[in-house]
Amino acid sequence: MKAIVYNGAWDIQLKEREEPVITAADEVIVEIKATGICGTDLSIISGEYNASPRVIIGHESAGIIVAKGSGVETCSVGQRVIIDPTFYCGYCENCRKGLRNHCLLKSSTEAGVSIDGTFTKYFKTTKQFIYPLNDNIPFEQGAMSEPLSCVLTAVKKLAVTPYMRTAILGGGPIGLLFYMALTQHGIQEGVVYEASRDRIKLIEENNVLSKNWKIEPSFIPQKNQYDLIIDTTGSLLEKSMQSIADGGKICMMGLRNNQQTINAREIADRSISIIGSIDSMDTFRHAVDLINKGSLGLEKIITNEYGLDDFTSAIKDLGCDMDTKVRSNHISSLKSVIRI
Repeated sequence: MKAIVYNGAWDIQLKEREEPVITAADEVIVEIKATGICGTDLSIISGEYNASPRVIIGHESAGIIVAKGSGVETCSVGQRVIIDPTFYCGYCENCRKGLRNHCLLKSSTEAGVSIDGTFTKYFKTTKQFIYPLNDNIPFEQGAMSEPLSCVLTAVKKLAVTPYMRTAILGGGPIGLLFYMALTQHGIQEGVVYEASRDRIKLIEENNVLSKNWKIEPSFIPQKNQYDLIIDTTGSLLEKSMQSIADGGKICMMGLRNNQQTINAREIADRSISIIGSIDSMDTFRHAVDLINKGSLGLEKIITNEYGLDDFTSAIKDLGCDMDTKVRSNHISSLKSVIRI
């Protein structure tokens, strides 16, 4: 089967790999129909995020079950399904503390990072990581369950209330999924700050935001401006501290390496909460249920589809240029999906 294989920074290739086979009773093989291109994939390709050499990348996926082990009774061959790619063992110290998103085996079990992922035709997993996808929901929307579940994990940690004055920093797929999740939790107005003019144009052309939400190109902090700030860029904590109200909450969701300086006394003196969040924790089923209802408007942000053979073009449209080895904000798609 063809697969997108990562060899090192700016070195990916379309290669032939062996198809997986069932070797254990609880295993399931899914024929991948759609895999979303994640910001993490782009960071792996550009060398900003570490992955194992020769691994098949990709992890946001939906497809059809084509084989299963003798102990799988919860799903059937031919069923349309969504894959939860975030493995957890259930018995390590972190799993037993309720931190399955920080499973101690994660460094060697992360699909598309340390083990083979889903930019390919077939993917093997186990029955506890499979969820049903309704017949009326396109596979590309089902593939959004993983990033949506990560967003919902953060929203749950933030304990949001409907009257929070809200800013989302970054209008990429994660920022837009935050917008959708926050509106589901009663926040009906806010501001999305996005530096890319290309992305702003796409958001406006696709009518992604409701009329009470605005999109702005520059985040210029003002005192006591917001009660809730979601930083999907991972690089705007200093500005967020200048803008957050007393008792406010700042969520750090981006995975950028950078150093920032804040006054630690201010966190205590102003009762500010700075909350980090990563991956999915007890929210995957919630994400699946929301997607299966078909009412989020995901079709507005999934703007481009490609085949495996067009992967280089697909990431270039997301600002990741293999020829120049440069990652930029010059984009022509909000969320892109590889269809197989």
